[in-house]
Amino acid sequence: MFLGVWPKRPLACVAGLFIIFGFGELFSADFVRLKNGQVVRGKIILEDDEKVLVAENDDYVRFVDKDNVAQVSYEKGKQNVGASTLDKKTTPQKVSDIPQGHVETGPPNMYGPSAGSSNGNGGDTSIEVIHEVVTDFIWRGLSFSGEIANRRDNESYRAMTFVPSYQPTVTFNTPLKGFQVQFWGNFQLTERNDRDNDGRFQMYPGGAGPGYAGQGSAGSLSPFSAPSPDSLNSACPYDTQTNLMAGNPTTGSTCGGDVPGFKKEQNGMKRSDGLFYAFYYNFEKTSWGTFTAGIWFYNTFQKSSAYLSPALGAYNSSAAQGVAGANNPSTQITRLAWQEYFFFWKLPFLQWVNPTISFYTQFSQENAGLMAGKNYLSLTMGHEFFEGSFFRILPQVNIGYAMSNNIVDNRYGIQDITSTLTFFFGKFFVKAADVYRPNLYMYDTDNYYGATGGYVNSTSKDSKIVDPGKVNGPANQLVLDFINSSTSIPDQLRQSVRESYLLQKIPSHLVWFSIGFSQNF
Repeated sequence: MFLGVWPKRPLACVAGLFIIFGFGELFSADFVRLKNGQVVRGKIILEDDEKVLVAENDDYVRFVDKDNVAQVSYEKGKQNVGASTLDKKTTPQKVSDIPQGHVETGPPNMYGPSAGSSNGNGGDTSIEVIHEVVTDFIWRGLSFSGEIANRRDNESYRAMTFVPSYQPTVTFNTPLKGFQVQFWGNFQLTERNDRDNDGRFQMYPGGAGPGYAGQGSAGSLSPFSAPSPDSLNSACPYDTQTNLMAGNPTTGSTCGGDVPGFKKEQNGMKRSDGLFYAFYYNFEKTSWGTFTAGIWFYNTFQKSSAYLSPALGAYNSSAAQGVAGANNPSTQITRLAWQEYFFFWKLPFLQWVNPTISFYTQFSQENAGLMAGKNYLSLTMGHEFFEGSFFRILPQVNIGYAMSNNIVDNRYGIQDITSTLTFFFGKFFVKAADVYRPNLYMYDTDNYYGATGGYVNSTSKDSKIVDPGKVNGPANQLVLDFINSSTSIPDQLRQSVRESYLLQKIPSHLVWFSIGFSQNF
């Protein structure tokens, strides 16, 4: 044990000597941070290479073994050489001081600065680095990688998609007390390059065109008609295909010198790469709890004018009629950059579960000017078992409530209930997470999923969305063309028949796993 108590009488003598010799007020702002995350506050009355003695009050002096010390801080800024940052070879700091992702994905005080974390004390800057590999980039119940991969690979949406990414977190504990700067990134590890996923003979990536060789030709089981507003662009690949099938390798008369072909859509997973820049200020702990305020910015790295999202409606009339128009990923809403102010309140009660209330308000304009702003309010709770040991367990839960304020889908409700279970082995950790989306109507919108394949969902209250696995390919095209052209199906039933084939239930659960380790400098 490294904590002990001196008898009351010797303590009084020692304390009196230090007061007499002018060491100032006994109980100052000195503190000692242990490698298990604990902070011992009081007056440091003795420090050498083996121990630190801290007087916490008139009757109690703590003996702290120097081998267990991460940092020694004096009120007037005196620093103990070699103890201002954590020793890289020793036990990691308190688990709850290790961020497990960007702002609100971690346990209560993994949001950034918090009571008990190394948040800058007027000394040297320290750096905390977390390396983490996740199976899917999921945030606030939104799948930023898995669902994009499903559309890219023409697969149905499902609870778990393996599309791994590297997510480092770098936190700078600045010399300014209470102020932190944090960088959090996402870098996809697989399927980074674009691919042709619609299989269409077309003028441009995602453009209209025959879905397979022979579509629309004489005797074909599958007709082809040019969807508005792409009639000219689709006529060129159709005419060119007709020439090629007739043994005449020339472009169509409507091409104007352009050459159609099988184009790669802008769907590479590299488009999920991005970086958060966060700035936090942690106020002094009060009887009301601990408060943190800040701002963060997010930017993707793969910006392209062709990947900007036009206002929904450009293809809706045709798509609503079942015309398989441009299978254009640009009709999927994408966030190239956005910003939020945030405020954290770590409550002073029920500290066994570390309850933290967080509020985020978005003020950026995104989604090609759709101004899809939102507020996000969350309650996070978690408790670390076997704290200070080599092996630790940290369960936690986050309940997030979204309040939309935009002209697209003004929806309110619980957006996600995210539960995680983290096992720590020294500086290494393994995590499992389940994201429950209780209100699927929060996601039942083409503003979130996009008009996949040019088709839109006619209702936003059935918890269903267009299935990417039912859009592309000859087999799907045959079925859809048969529905669209069949005279045996009354017009009033055509939409419902088409959607019975196209739509799937939105997954109410998303599951992901991660593995990583921490470093301190």
